[in-house]
Amino acid sequence: MGRPGLRGIIEAGRAAEAAGFESAWVAETRLTRDAVSALTALLLATDRIRVGSAAINVFTRSAGLVAVTWATLAEAAPGRVVLGLGVGSQMPLRQQGYDVDHPVARLKEMVEAVRQAWSSPGALDLEGTYVRFRGLELEVKPTSQPRVYLCVGGPRALSLAGAIADGVVLDAFLAPEFAVHARTLLDGGAPGGRFAGELAGALMVSLADSRAEAAAPLKRLLAGYLVNFPELAEVSGVDPELVGRIRSRWPDGVDAAAELVPTDLVLRHALCGTAGECRARLADYRDAGYELPILFPVGDTFKTCIRLMAGA
Repeated sequence: MGRPGLRGIIEAGRAAEAAGFESAWVAETRLTRDAVSALTALLLATDRIRVGSAAINVFTRSAGLVAVTWATLAEAAPGRVVLGLGVGSQMPLRQQGYDVDHPVARLKEMVEAVRQAWSSPGALDLEGTYVRFRGLELEVKPTSQPRVYLCVGGPRALSLAGAIADGVVLDAFLAPEFAVHARTLLDGGAPGGRFAGELAGALMVSLADSRAEAAAPLKRLLAGYLVNFPELAEVSGVDPELVGRIRSRWPDGVDAAAELVPTDLVLRHALCGTAGECRARLADYRDAGYELPILFPVGDTFKTCIRLMAGA
């Protein structure tokens, strides 16, 4: 998400652990702050909670680097680190010279290669289409392999996750009923027809005295998501005609685009309002099938969100 800064992330992680939260997750979607630095800080600053990426992409880090990085994190905090992998987003990847091509095949090869690197008893050769090892030897290996979650939402990627992932993290700004759709695809890809992993999802949270007041800052954020992350727009269920109109206003500025985002759309796709209203909406997501809701507070409201949403 790009915020807070590293020291703020440490404070939020400690506060979340003290308040009884089970896990903390770090997003890496734009070129703001990287996930690995934040994961390291969180793992060293806490004692109990799981810490995961949601997500790092499969383009900008090699499989060997990912394997040794998460082995190092697992060494620092055994049993507490989760590797969350996603495709990445077209806008920041293009800035770095990457084209988003063959995302599902890349995800599959990355997961298989990282797990083999962790478990290989000796030098590892691997000849894939997107991942190649030439006698790879990790000098640091996890005593128990970190769990691997796929942070995906498309049908082919969810089917793949059902087959190979320990869990799934759905993207932000999805309505609760998307969990039912996701579960069907996960089960369809799983051996035996039943996905045994954890179904998690990112939920944007905006706390205020009224729903309308809480929805206002999320309108700007949702407009930016729909414009800059087309993969989200495709799976979010938002009317394509509305998405087109929001995109057409984007050159006039984020505020101009946000004016076209209806309040009821934000309320349907996020947690907005008083603490009681947000808790009730969180229950809707749980009832729909979210086993691990991951709260992403809007702006710099982490401490408030932790305090008011603890135990929900």
